[in-house]
Amino acid sequence: MIATKYPRLVAPAAAVVLGSAIAIGAGVGAGWGAALGVELFTVVGAAGYFVLGGRDSDVGALFGARPDERQASIGMRATALAGSVLILVAIGGVVITMATGKPDWPFLLFCVVGGGTYLAGLFIYRSR
Repeated sequence: MIATKYPRLVAPAAAVVLGSAIAIGAGVGAGWGAALGVELFTVVGAAGYFVLGGRDSDVGALFGARPDERQASIGMRATALAGSVLILVAIGGVVITMATGKPDWPFLLFCVVGGGTYLAGLFIYRSR
């Protein structure tokens, strides 16, 4: 974990840095109009994340990096749900792209990475 004087700023700052990298990629690939839209979305999203992190609620505690045990459990279950849904979407994407004769490698990549990460997690966390 990162030790900082302002832990609430870590996630929004990372979002701005990564969002700006995506905006640069959008600028190179689709033009600077697209990059401006991505950057605007990045800044508004990071500001919203920061504001939510200051609220006195379960979501605020999770976003503000100050969860108690119950809130951390909620966050872990939400992350597991998101991962499960994304794996199902990737499997559905493989089936649909194979049925339509389109390239299926992007969806297969997510299936392999998701499944491999799950197996790695089982080995890493089995003794903890």
